Amino acid sequence: MSYIVFARKYRPQKFEDVVGQEHVTRTLRNAIRNNRTGSGYLFCGPRGTGKTTCARLLAKALNCVHGPTPDPCGECPACIEITKGSSLDVLEIDAASNTGVDDIRTLRENVRYLPTGGKKRIYIIDEVHRLSGAAFDALLKTLEEPPEHVLFIFATTEPMKVPETILSRTQRFDFKRVSLSDLIGHLRRIADAEKLNIDDAAIALLARKADGSVRDSLSLLDQLAAFAGDEIGEAEVIEALGLVDRQFLFDFTSSIAAKESAKLLELVRRIFDSGIDPRDFVAEYLEHLRVILVLTTDPSTGDILNLNAAELEEYQQQAENFSVGDVIRLMKMAADLNRDLKDSGLDERLLMEMTAVKMAEMEATVKFEEVLSIMNQNPAGVAQTSPDLFNGAQKKKSSPVAGGSSSALPKTPPPVYSRSVNIAILNNGWDSFMAVLKQKNRMLATQLSMADLTAANDNQLTLVFPSSGEVNRQIVQRAENLSLITSVLREHFKANISIRFEIDPDKPTPIRATEENNGSSVDLKKLVEESPRIRELMEKVNGEIIGVKKIK
Repeated sequence: MSYIVFARKYRPQKFEDVVGQEHVTRTLRNAIRNNRTGSGYLFCGPRGTGKTTCARLLAKALNCVHGPTPDPCGECPACIEITKGSSLDVLEIDAASNTGVDDIRTLRENVRYLPTGGKKRIYIIDEVHRLSGAAFDALLKTLEEPPEHVLFIFATTEPMKVPETILSRTQRFDFKRVSLSDLIGHLRRIADAEKLNIDDAAIALLARKADGSVRDSLSLLDQLAAFAGDEIGEAEVIEALGLVDRQFLFDFTSSIAAKESAKLLELVRRIFDSGIDPRDFVAEYLEHLRVILVLTTDPSTGDILNLNAAELEEYQQQAENFSVGDVIRLMKMAADLNRDLKDSGLDERLLMEMTAVKMAEMEATVKFEEVLSIMNQNPAGVAQTSPDLFNGAQKKKSSPVAGGSSSALPKTPPPVYSRSVNIAILNNGWDSFMAVLKQKNRMLATQLSMADLTAANDNQLTLVFPSSGEVNRQIVQRAENLSLITSVLREHFKANISIRFEIDPDKPTPIRATEENNGSSVDLKKLVEESPRIRELMEKVNGEIIGVKKIK
């Protein structure tokens, strides 16, 4: 016996087997049960959502030996012939290859004949929008007043191309894309029936790739079964279908947030070296940005994204690096790139590299009211705002007045920056910032190194000290120390940064080694435990060990 593909083998044979279209199947079943079936139906919606399947089920329900019934038996001659596609009373016509008026005239002549064995003569016209205008006109009269034994069912993916005169003579049913959860459940049932050992991550990736189409999802599962056999994991799905690894998308976005143009160019090179279609990457990256946009707009809406807890946490961490305006601009760049890859005729690699660098160099979104606020706060320093806020703004050079002293010159106002920073940018430049601070005040840098940077919201940084770091916090919060730290931060990152310090009572004291110890690690906890004198001294002064220095 020849092999039957999953899409045919698991085609629904009952209304309740149709996936994700309960609003359609419930209405059709009730219409059959109450003897209220019409003479013309229009089934419209995306590909692979069950339009033709529901048309055949409706034909079965009307022509079953026990019918009309909402639950056809599937065993009588009429049901079996419709299932096999050999019924003389159910005629399926492809409008794409029968577009002319002569084809419709032949159909109009044939509707006069009574059904051969069933109760209804049913015409299923697929992709009906492909009919010519003259063909639609020829169909109008028959569709408005068909013989009692005739039923028309039209299916289309583009209902907007169907004339209003046809729409007004039919009952319209809109089939929707099948939800991700419904597709995952359907694929799991079929995988279990086929004894395929496929993990949840692989099934979720398949369902996302199918984009709401049941037929596409089954075709992909068929392809994977042929590629990987009975053991299918996420890696096999990525390799077999030429998809982009999810971690690659996270790395790409992190590099944009950190403004690492060189790393982005390396990632673009990997896309081409691995043979991934650039348009497939852009499509998946747009979906990646869509998730970030949803979480940036409202973090509480994460439950609508069908992500597991680990994935949701990873997306939320990336969403903290961008504002809504930033994400929208990135999506616009990706959409423009997708269009250019299709239409421009330029080298694909050049387009990808150009867009990647453009994304990395994109400055944070600044709202107009924020610009006005900066101008109102420091009118004299407007000329010193960063170039991304006022293009071409020139700093005015003041020259000494003849015969005057330097003290008579106007004081230069402190610079006002408009740049927005995020965790990725800060982490990328934190070591170099600490090096600058260390040159200015070694002790202060040592105290600050005890804290960890945990958040950056609206340019306010949160640094958290461990449970034993209260003394360190008091030191760095002294007015003169905080002023120095803040000024170095602002100058280093070119942003108006403020800081707040917190104590985490559950955070253990980090183990750090000083340069004098040549970077060797020291177990401070063990050191304290084995030295009663050190422990006694620490308890007396409420102190802590911040490093170990080897005395020559």
